[in-house]
Amino acid sequence: MLSLFTLIPFFFLPFSYSFCCVGGPQCYLKLGFDQVVPSNRKFLETCSIVKVSSCSVFLKIDYDNQIVDISFESPLNSTESPSPLIDLFVNNQRASTILRYTVDVGVHVNNKTQLYVLLQCRTGDRCTEKELRHFWPRFISLNDRRNSFIHFYQYILLNSSNTVNCSQDQSNQTASCLTVDSKCWASTDTQRKCIKNNEKHSNYFIYSYNKVHEPNQLTDEHVHYRLACQVNNCNSNETIKKLSELVRQFVENSRPTKNGTNRKESYSKNKHKYKEQSSSTMKPVASYFIMISVTLYWNSNNLEYQIIRDNEVWFESGPFFIHFNQTFYSSAPEQEILPMLPLYLIEQYETNGIDVVFGLFDRLSLRWSITNTSNGFVWETSFKIFREQSIILFEQYFPIDLSGMSQGNDRNTFKYSSAAFPRFKVSFNQTDQYVIDQLGHFTFLDAWDLDMRGVGLKNVFTGGLYSGNPLVLYNLTKIDSNIILSSLTNFMTNFQTRSPSLNYHLSCGLHGRVHQIVKSFSLKTILLASEPKQGINQIVKLWGKLMLQYYGKQHIKELKDLHRDFYVSKLGYYTDTGAYYWYHTESNLTYEQTFIKLKQYHVNERIPIQYYELDSYWYYKQNNYTGEHGGIMLYEPRPDVFPNGIDGLQRDVLHTPLIVHHKYYSTDNLYQNTYRFVNGSVGGVSLPLDQTFFNKIFSQVKQWGVEILIQDWLSSVYEDMPESSWDVQTAREYHIHLAQGAKQAGVKIIYCMPLNPDIMETLENTQVHYMRVSDDYSENINQWNIGRVSMITWAIGVIPFKDTFWTTSIQPESRYGNFTEPNIHLNALIALMSLGGVAISDKIGNTNITVVNRLCRSDGVLFRPERPATAMDSTFLASSGPKGEMWHTYSSDGQQSTFVEYVMITNLTEPYLFSWNELSNTEEDDNPIRIVSDMYVAFEFENPNDYYWFSSVNSSTILMPSCAQDLTTHYSPFHLYIFVPFSKISNWILFGELSKQLPITKQRFGSIQNTYDSLHVNVIGVYGEQVSITVGYSEHLFGKVDIFTVECSFISVQDISTMMITCETQTGCQCNII
Repeated sequence: MLSLFTLIPFFFLPFSYSFCCVGGPQCYLKLGFDQVVPSNRKFLETCSIVKVSSCSVFLKIDYDNQIVDISFESPLNSTESPSPLIDLFVNNQRASTILRYTVDVGVHVNNKTQLYVLLQCRTGDRCTEKELRHFWPRFISLNDRRNSFIHFYQYILLNSSNTVNCSQDQSNQTASCLTVDSKCWASTDTQRKCIKNNEKHSNYFIYSYNKVHEPNQLTDEHVHYRLACQVNNCNSNETIKKLSELVRQFVENSRPTKNGTNRKESYSKNKHKYKEQSSSTMKPVASYFIMISVTLYWNSNNLEYQIIRDNEVWFESGPFFIHFNQTFYSSAPEQEILPMLPLYLIEQYETNGIDVVFGLFDRLSLRWSITNTSNGFVWETSFKIFREQSIILFEQYFPIDLSGMSQGNDRNTFKYSSAAFPRFKVSFNQTDQYVIDQLGHFTFLDAWDLDMRGVGLKNVFTGGLYSGNPLVLYNLTKIDSNIILSSLTNFMTNFQTRSPSLNYHLSCGLHGRVHQIVKSFSLKTILLASEPKQGINQIVKLWGKLMLQYYGKQHIKELKDLHRDFYVSKLGYYTDTGAYYWYHTESNLTYEQTFIKLKQYHVNERIPIQYYELDSYWYYKQNNYTGEHGGIMLYEPRPDVFPNGIDGLQRDVLHTPLIVHHKYYSTDNLYQNTYRFVNGSVGGVSLPLDQTFFNKIFSQVKQWGVEILIQDWLSSVYEDMPESSWDVQTAREYHIHLAQGAKQAGVKIIYCMPLNPDIMETLENTQVHYMRVSDDYSENINQWNIGRVSMITWAIGVIPFKDTFWTTSIQPESRYGNFTEPNIHLNALIALMSLGGVAISDKIGNTNITVVNRLCRSDGVLFRPERPATAMDSTFLASSGPKGEMWHTYSSDGQQSTFVEYVMITNLTEPYLFSWNELSNTEEDDNPIRIVSDMYVAFEFENPNDYYWFSSVNSSTILMPSCAQDLTTHYSPFHLYIFVPFSKISNWILFGELSKQLPITKQRFGSIQNTYDSLHVNVIGVYGEQVSITVGYSEHLFGKVDIFTVECSFISVQDISTMMITCETQTGCQCNII
């Protein structure tokens, strides 16, 4: 999405300002209703780039022939509206995207119903593709428009006669017109009267008006209409009003009713129902919105609502609340713990429509005022209830500028809320009063919290900067009964808190450090409820999929070259916190000399390092400080660190891609005379405001041979610089600037030390491919425990990974004192299964090459799974789940004909009985090729001879042993279980390359084919490798498995070659050159 930073400066620019937009004489499209809007690249194949004051798209939508004509920059004959062409921004200075709708309805001769749309944007990158793609489903939808067709004809046609009565302005009376050559006429431009009938359509209505995304953002609707008809009194005020309402219903694709208002319908198959109870005055009192899994109940008498799931009230609302002008307002001041003034509900109305991502919806909107009058509202809250999915959007809209909203400047103020909707009651004392107190939760609870589990929110979930977003609540005994709640927009200001000033209720909305907001600002929160068989992993994946669709962002897994990405596919070396060479060099050597020696060691010992990371020790920091702390003063290599520069180090020494460290800037940075910065009053943090500065930095590092930039210390932007959170755009713009700078230079980004809002903000940053989700290595002995947080980042399309690791327990003369690594192999395995960076960081001469060789081929290519390992659903259960960690991932051969499942356990305090159903629950809707097999041969990695037949038929189980952590040494024993599908065709079983940590992956096996009585395996290797492959054979199902080892020697002079293992019942197994 386009940042507020991009939009706001344009509100007051003169219209002579030029934008680059799509246009030109050849820029014309004709699309059918069954087609999609082309990409911007496709547009540019026929269109050119023009400079105009605002970008415009013209459409004519023909509902009779179901054809859409589209032109850009200016209308053509096929797209020119029958209403006058106007510049929509002249009288709408604060709008950013406006649509002008013109409906043209003709009755009698050549009946027609057409919609003309002018879509006008202040910035060129929104109109041509993004906005057009967003509105396209709404434009071409025929759902409720069919009802409008009928109503148009009824109102315009009515009953024809030889004479018609017309209202005339001049005489202020009704005149009789002969229908032979006359008809009634009305328009916004001329007086109502009888006119000569010389038109093609004897009855027609043309109506135009302007509309924007949010209400009250528009200054001028600029309504224009023309009406001609041969029907009695068709040009009266009442009829014109009715027709105008019909047009708007037609445009919004909403269902017209007898009384002219929008009311709820009953939909088939109980997917969405609405009931209404009325008082004696017929005013709606109680409303039920019934979705597939949940029900929203709204009571307009007491202004309360509930979310009902499984016949229980999971969420019970607290009062509506807003704080501005340093005053607290509540819809129920008597329920608050602080003195508050009343907030009055002055209007309640209902609409419906279609959302391009979530589908058809009904909307209940509430307008609030601080005075008990209808003269104006200060806040609008809306429930948007979707008919086809169990989704509710909670929307806040601010129609006017508000100030005096801040409740303090210290870090703790993030736990306060300045505008709370939704708001749900949570117990504060020791007595559980609500269902929410007894639900399991999965969310962030504190900084670097990696456990993320618990029961109830009371006493554990505080909210604010470090907690929530997303928040999953679930039934502890029924894992597919769950709800996920998260911000949908404005992540840097839209928080989940348990505000002390709001009875410690769970509150979603504006955090307490914002000072003011501008007119038309809005916030959205999404609630998504699971359906049957959607456990925790499934609901998080669905949530992530919807979030990505909402922002039009591609999931990282959809990149065609993902497995060729060096950070994903190759072994690396790090020098960050926890690494041996973090602010530490070899004795009496500079950093450059240390790297020369380090590179030579890796080459001599055949340690296949394919990239190097340079941490923060190389650039100038605040007050010329040479340690880790302090912001960037000058982002250039210090000559005492790299005298030949970073480009010289890459070109002459390392010969690999580089990753470099980047953080916030200091208040004494040397760029402030050239570029705009805002300096924090405390903490020494300074934020650049100019996109050109970010472009400069990324272009600079690209020239040095840098492919990935680590954006570290993200938490300092909010923790140490209060000014960054005083408004609703500064922090968000920082992320947008990073994304745009990286994109134009072709550099990818790693986020490090992110806060919850930073994680969510990656939905607007296409260049963040990876995120370090663990604490610093050596700082936290359990920093490897990333199985739950990986669920969140992977769901929103970012690859998670843990920090670097040592391959030996002790690194002599390290800067970390007596630190000893107790979990070498566990760290290595989790790094490998994360799908993110696998980077060692040992001292020269102290790398355990055996550990390295278990991870990769001799060319440094890693043996990777298909997705990051994540915690299994059963780990979220109460008494019946495993007491410790149990994670799952899977891999395949190169042709994805065979999928192998991996289950890792560690820190189990007691044995756990693992069943086939738990594997079945890992199937993914977005990967239909992978199907959990009915029959596996399973084995523990260290003991393949002790195998299990694991089947869905006989309710197979595996008793996994306890492996509790040693609380003194912090050693965590672990077990890796491998599930290989059994083929009844051949009776052969591939156990894989058991000298590798993940024995079956596409990086070693190009294909695995089972034919009658034989197995054919394509093995990929590097020149000089000796590969040992283990296979098994069983004469019958559930029988004894005979295990064999096959040796493949790669002696081809080619760097990479393939060999074929063929196993047959009569001749055994052989490995041959292809």
